[in-house]
Amino acid sequence: MRKLIFLFFSLAFSVAWLQGQTVVITGKVVSASDKLPVPGVTVLEKNTQNGIITDMEGIYKLETEQGATIVFSYIGMKTLEENVNGRTRIDVELLDDNIKLDEVIVVGYSTSSKKLISGSVGAISESEIKNVPLRTIDGVLQGKTAGVSITQNSGTPGGQSTIKLRGGSSINAGNQPLIIIDGVPTITGSFGQIGYSGQEIDALSDLSPGDIESFTILKDASATAIYGARGSNGVILITTKKGSLQKTDVSLNTYYGWQSFPKERLPELMNAQQWNEYKGTNVQGIDTDWMKEILQVAPTTNTELSLSSGNDKTRMFLSGNFYNQVGTVRGTSFDRYSGRLNVDHKLLKNLSIGANFSMSYSKNNRVEGDQTLYGPLPNALSIPAIYPVYNEDGNYNEDGPYANPVAIFNETKNVAYTNRNIGNAFLEYKFLNNFTFTSKLGIDLYNLREHGYDPNTVRQGAKYNGLGIEGTTYVSNMVNSNVLQFIKSLKQNHNIEALAGYSFEKYARRNTYIEAINFPNENLQYITSAGTIRAASTFALDRGMNSYFGQLKYNYMYKYIFTLTGRADGSSKFGKNNRYGYFPAFSFAWRITEEKFMKKHTKINELKLRLSVGKTGNDAIGDFNSQGLYKGGFNYAGGAGIAPTQLPNPDLRWESTTQTGFGIDLALFDNRISINADVYYNKTRDLLLDRPLPSSTGFTSITTNIGNLENKGLELVLNTENIRGNFKWNTSINFSANRNKVLELYENQPIDDQGRGGNRVQEGEATGIFYGYRCLGVDPTTGNLVYDDINGDKAITADDRTKIGDPNPDFIAGITNNFSFKNIDLSVFLHSIYGNDVFNGTLIYLESGSGEDNQTTNMVNRWKKPGDITDYPKVGDTYKSSRFIENGSFLRIKNITLGYTLPKNTAKKIRLKSARFYISGQNLYTFTPYTGMDPEVNYYSVDNVVMGTDFFTYPQSRTFLFGINIGL
Repeated sequence: MRKLIFLFFSLAFSVAWLQGQTVVITGKVVSASDKLPVPGVTVLEKNTQNGIITDMEGIYKLETEQGATIVFSYIGMKTLEENVNGRTRIDVELLDDNIKLDEVIVVGYSTSSKKLISGSVGAISESEIKNVPLRTIDGVLQGKTAGVSITQNSGTPGGQSTIKLRGGSSINAGNQPLIIIDGVPTITGSFGQIGYSGQEIDALSDLSPGDIESFTILKDASATAIYGARGSNGVILITTKKGSLQKTDVSLNTYYGWQSFPKERLPELMNAQQWNEYKGTNVQGIDTDWMKEILQVAPTTNTELSLSSGNDKTRMFLSGNFYNQVGTVRGTSFDRYSGRLNVDHKLLKNLSIGANFSMSYSKNNRVEGDQTLYGPLPNALSIPAIYPVYNEDGNYNEDGPYANPVAIFNETKNVAYTNRNIGNAFLEYKFLNNFTFTSKLGIDLYNLREHGYDPNTVRQGAKYNGLGIEGTTYVSNMVNSNVLQFIKSLKQNHNIEALAGYSFEKYARRNTYIEAINFPNENLQYITSAGTIRAASTFALDRGMNSYFGQLKYNYMYKYIFTLTGRADGSSKFGKNNRYGYFPAFSFAWRITEEKFMKKHTKINELKLRLSVGKTGNDAIGDFNSQGLYKGGFNYAGGAGIAPTQLPNPDLRWESTTQTGFGIDLALFDNRISINADVYYNKTRDLLLDRPLPSSTGFTSITTNIGNLENKGLELVLNTENIRGNFKWNTSINFSANRNKVLELYENQPIDDQGRGGNRVQEGEATGIFYGYRCLGVDPTTGNLVYDDINGDKAITADDRTKIGDPNPDFIAGITNNFSFKNIDLSVFLHSIYGNDVFNGTLIYLESGSGEDNQTTNMVNRWKKPGDITDYPKVGDTYKSSRFIENGSFLRIKNITLGYTLPKNTAKKIRLKSARFYISGQNLYTFTPYTGMDPEVNYYSVDNVVMGTDFFTYPQSRTFLFGINIGL
């Protein structure tokens, strides 16, 4: 009955409205205090649902009756009513009401004024990234906000980075944050099947930063609980650009540059003469500089073309991008082609629809890297200079201890092709003045094809008379969310926002892999030409999640702010007895500057205290950990057979993190100084670990919830407007310190000897500490290394191992200084990590004193006779010891950009809206005590335990480029 009554009155109202005489009104809304345009103002015909919001320029256009009353409202500003009285243009100024105009940012399933947020949230706007020529999302984010740690594991083009928010919350589950683009959870990580260790393919590299309007980083439970099961590691929300209103903008951004291997970071290796003296050989006439043979000055280029347009009903953003990066190690490169179309349309006065769609294609030429005997970089470092590149007959010389690196990058094929499509369609319906219903359907499709071929002209291929590999990976993630939102202000004092929603996700993955040998010749490189199929496999996975969530926000006079959030997630990953997880959160903020007693303190523009507590989850575990598993291949008497391989655990439950945080936001001296400070304590319970089982069960372990760990830390952000006027100078500093500790493991049993650096997990220590032998130096009598006999039994055994280092940093900082004078702008960005150790595994071989690996020139000063005082032994060993632990702290000049913008009159004469020319340098210099090629490395890619280890890892390149930004 209620629906029929509502429909009747809606139809009657519509007929009456159609019969009235209408007029089209345009105008502009500005702030009365500073005359700046106010975007997002609701312009509504009184007592109707006929309305619109102002664009980024504060402009609106509305069709209404001639005698109507128009209501202008915006949160934090006084509502204003204007009678039309036949006017066609109405410009208005809105007065501040309790809070000043502030940045509106995207948060979970809604938007909010930054000053009304009670949780810990970081925001990066388009203005902060648009002039920085970095073309990967992780590169754009690095060092830009407190609490976000981004480590570029290597300098491989298109390679993977490690992203953590407030430390790692897990040991075996994932530690990467959830990344959401326009409401669609995004596929991230490496899906390659041809292993390249720390130089894996990164699905995130397929996304173009040029399409991004803003980032929002949700860090505490109050902010992330709305995403429940995946909120423990934080959430990064990415909002892409939308079309302009009442105008058309065309932008062209392009640059070209060169990359080089930082020569000051190259290790000093023995030349042929030094090698002959070291080994007692006498090879004459050959002195190959292997590093020179594999390195190159490599070009990089990027071109972006975009169109943004719209009117009062339809907005559109269209873009295309080409990005190319050739690696400084020969044989490596990354090419990306991408395009985007975002459209939104006002179908009715209270009904809007829209769609966002992006597609990309990338090609990644790779060579094997660390952890291999067939990589150009490790082999160039390891082969002595006495071996030539070519024999006299022109064939590759393969007499050295390892495969010829020049042959590898010239002859082998290792190419990854990626096709990526991300899209969503949405509907937004407003009704009863205060309600908004939004439904969104999104999908992320990721297709990867890998092709590898080693011909018989290289050492690896010669072993098998040609080796070919083909791998395909298909991944999809489909999500549907439905959200009902209610917003109401009562007497300008009580402000209420509430939302409730339901969402579901369906994830699918398919893999095929085939490996073959015995090829007719080097020109026939696909599997169809192979004589023998050596290995073949297929894999299929489907999983799902459904969720119910809600949030209630209330503030009194924009002074006391309360937020209550809850979410229930059901996942197919967990045991049938714990299928659902429940994640509540609460936060409170007190804007002290809105109190009457603060009005006399005019130098304080903003003072807000924040408190939050909540619970979030982590579902980034294996898909079948709770299941009893069987595997084929256990054949008997010629018949196919299967056998159990894993015990079921129906009680397996979610890892959960209880997060508590306190923060303060302070702005002083007309907002010229702003400070944001946060302290937090996060405790993760029910860690998913393997519990050992008696051998009588037929199994070695079962996955169960048996561990706890904690993260606690401090975050500071300082923004200052140092100088105003024609010459401007702004500074932004962010600082974060996190302390991680393992509180409980199964019966205090450590997870020992992980990776080449001997990483370890043990109670009372940070995750991933280096655990090994403490090296005391070289015995001047014998020339042997001396180790600390910890237990005093006069023998060096495994019991003498101890903590020898920690890859977790004491703090991370980023400093950005922006200068401008008239049409000249200069940006300087420094990035620093302090207090972390790096295990320099490369030196295990390059300073071994034995074997056939080339050596660093340090070994010229090795021990040679009794009485020699030196740090370098007669013969080294492969012990994981403190000998290879180094201070990995660094301060890096990450980016310097100098730009010049043409005066508007000059640009207009050449029919341009704007034109900016710039030069830029990236990774210009690294100040560090670390002796390896790059302190910011990890050979083992994204791993929760194996961290901070350098093992012949591809370092980051130094880049110089010039570019132009044109507005048409």
